[in-house]
Amino acid sequence: MKKVYYFLLFFLLLSQVVVADDETKAEKMLKKSVGKVFSIMLDEGMTLDEKKSEVIKITDDAFGFSLMAKLSIGKDHWSEFNAKQRAEFTNLFTDQFQSFYIDKLDLFSDEEVIFKPATVVKKKKVQVPTILISKGKEYSILYKMSNTKTGWKIYDIAIEGVSLIHTYRSQYNHILKSGKVEDLLAKMREREEEIKKNKEL
Repeated sequence: MKKVYYFLLFFLLLSQVVVADDETKAEKMLKKSVGKVFSIMLDEGMTLDEKKSEVIKITDDAFGFSLMAKLSIGKDHWSEFNAKQRAEFTNLFTDQFQSFYIDKLDLFSDEEVIFKPATVVKKKKVQVPTILISKGKEYSILYKMSNTKTGWKIYDIAIEGVSLIHTYRSQYNHILKSGKVEDLLAKMREREEEIKKNKEL
C-alpha cells in the first residue's frame, strides 16, 4: 500500500513540475513575441509599412489561427462546414485578424506591458494576465494560450474582460443563424476585397 502511495505522490509531484515548466515556456514565448513587437515599433529606421510587415511575421508564429478560426465559429456551426469551406474560412479569418491587429499599431506610442504570473486553466491551456499602461491609463489584457504540436500559441485575447473570439463568434453566428455557410464566406470575401483596396490607396 505504501508503494502505491509513494508512486501516486511521485506522479503528482512530477505532474506539477511538468505543468510549471509548460507554464514558464508559455510565458517566455509570449514575452518574447511582445518584446519583438515593441522593438520593431520603436525602431526609428523603419517605415510604418515595414514595421507592419515584420509584425505580421511575428503573429504567424505567435497565434494559433486554425484553433482561433474554429473557436470563432463554435462547435455546433463548425460541423456545418465541409473541408474546403473550413480551409477557406481559416485563411480569410487569418488575413482579416492580422489586418485588424496591425491596423492598431498606428496607435502605438509609449506603451508598457506588465506580465503577471500565468495560471493553468486545464491540460495544455494557460492564461497569462498582463497590464497595458498607455498614456497614464491601465488596461487588463488576458492572453489565452494552448500547447500545440508546434509549441505554445495564443488562441484568444480578452481586453478589459471582452474576448475577441467571443466577439467574432457573435458576429458570425448572427449570419449563420439566418443564412448558410456560403453566406458567411461571401461576406468575408467582400471584406477581404475591401481590405485589399484600402492597402492599395
